[in-house]
Amino acid sequence: MKVFLVRAGKLSTALDYAIHLKVDLTAEQVLMRFGLRHRPDSDQPSDFSVEGVAYQVVAEQLFAYRELRNNRGWSDRQSFMTGYRWAEKRLIDPLPLYVYTLSTRFTAPEASGHVWNGNFLTGFNVPFADSSFDECFVTVNLHPTLGGCLVEGVASTDVEHTDYQSSAQVREMEFPDLRVIAPANVIAGDPAEFTVQMLDGLGNPSNRDAEIHFESVNGYLPVSRRRTQGGMTTATVMTLGLQAGDTVRLKAGFKFYPGCADAQVVLS
Repeated sequence: MKVFLVRAGKLSTALDYAIHLKVDLTAEQVLMRFGLRHRPDSDQPSDFSVEGVAYQVVAEQLFAYRELRNNRGWSDRQSFMTGYRWAEKRLIDPLPLYVYTLSTRFTAPEASGHVWNGNFLTGFNVPFADSSFDECFVTVNLHPTLGGCLVEGVASTDVEHTDYQSSAQVREMEFPDLRVIAPANVIAGDPAEFTVQMLDGLGNPSNRDAEIHFESVNGYLPVSRRRTQGGMTTATVMTLGLQAGDTVRLKAGFKFYPGCADAQVVLS
């Protein structure tokens, strides 16, 4: 399992905090421990240290792979997030991010800033609905300059200190993407068959398969979802009733992330 650490420029900078991740590959779970800088006059001992600075744990949250798979939000291209509720002094239960952003079309940073007070800290990220625990990855948003993250349970080579400003940028590099290819020429009234290709986060063709969800602008889409085969599938839009010069556009995405890619054709 890969762990990506991000110094999030827009994250709250009020307090010096650190995060301790304990990855259990056998139990298939990740324990997140949220710690504040240990006060020398405290009666309690410190719980962990990062770069020589001691921290005291104030809250914990568990990401259990088997439990998350039973969540109704489990899907292709999903991220389960937790953040610290300062008023309640607790970490929120892992929430399926893109279930909550679906209706608003907020980006993850926008959702964090507008709804969760900029406190998204740790994410358990699921590339595909059939991804194994090891194929999932963890993102951690850290204080821009203070604190850090102690990671146990994975090889040091699987922990990457990134130069990104948000974990959302990491997800875009690691999550699957799509390419929609429009037909070259369609006569008004004839079916328009679009090709959809699975890509990796770098834009390279991928043979991984997933259920793709479609939307059409103009025309009638008789089949709104289809599973790829070898990373490829097609979607047909019926153009009956449209005229030459009208545009038909197909959008393709995933269950809770529908706007990955689109293409259009002008009817002749």
